[in-house]
Amino acid sequence: MIRRLSPNRAVVFAVLAFLAYWIASMFVPALILRDVFNSLAFGTAIIITVTWGPAAFRALRESADTGEWQLVLAIFLVWFVVACQRVYVIAFNAYGRPESWSDSAVSGFWPYSFLIAGLLFLSAPGVDGDRFKSNAVWAMVAAVGIGALVAGILIGAAIPTG
Repeated sequence: MIRRLSPNRAVVFAVLAFLAYWIASMFVPALILRDVFNSLAFGTAIIITVTWGPAAFRALRESADTGEWQLVLAIFLVWFVVACQRVYVIAFNAYGRPESWSDSAVSGFWPYSFLIAGLLFLSAPGVDGDRFKSNAVWAMVAAVGIGALVAGILIGAAIPTG
């Protein structure tokens, strides 16, 4: 049935993998799933970072002035951040989830880093030498605008009234 929905094997694999997780979650405790998949995500992020690292460093040497090089940098950056974040989360859980870690600036650094990588992804199709085409600029403005709107709502909801 899934194969009829999409002839793409990667899509079929992803759908089955997501289903398998939720089926496993009915039988395996959540903390075990968390620890196992934090570790597997860390391992995957390390290998992706090592695999894409040489191309990312080449992009930096060659000024990364094409969309293709921007994508290489974005892929490397997002998975490098995932690897660092997984180390942080694994240590955070191992040390009993210290409140001081939860309240530190590091907690905000992860989504900030994903923002930077995401902007590289969004800018890549519009890279034209040393400038961006307007469609890429508008995609980045829209992404930041949507995020700013959500942040404003969250901040506004957190302000005590009365």
